[in-house]
Amino acid sequence: MPIRPANLATMSATISGAVAGLSGRGEQDLPVRITFESGHHQDVRQGGCRVLETGQGGVTGISGGPRVRFALFSGTSCQGSRALASGSGTVTFGTPVLAGAVVIG
Repeated sequence: MPIRPANLATMSATISGAVAGLSGRGEQDLPVRITFESGHHQDVRQGGCRVLETGQGGVTGISGGPRVRFALFSGTSCQGSRALASGSGTVTFGTPVLAGAVVIG
């Protein structure tokens, strides 16, 4: 998939915002819990792009510390995929987000 300059700027800003939280805060060893429509939970560690488990429906919530940042992506890769949602702290989505990958920072 070609990366267009406009998309690259958005993607880079989203990833850098999530990864910016990786510098020695002590929270990086704690897992972040991702909740799916099915009620299934996936625990992920901070840093890098992580593929989300399939067959569980959309993401309905992310539980982490107040400094944890995240970005959800449409594909199973964070490069070349569209960012669907980003934010920080614990979040609950009113409408499930059909994401395939996440960056936690």
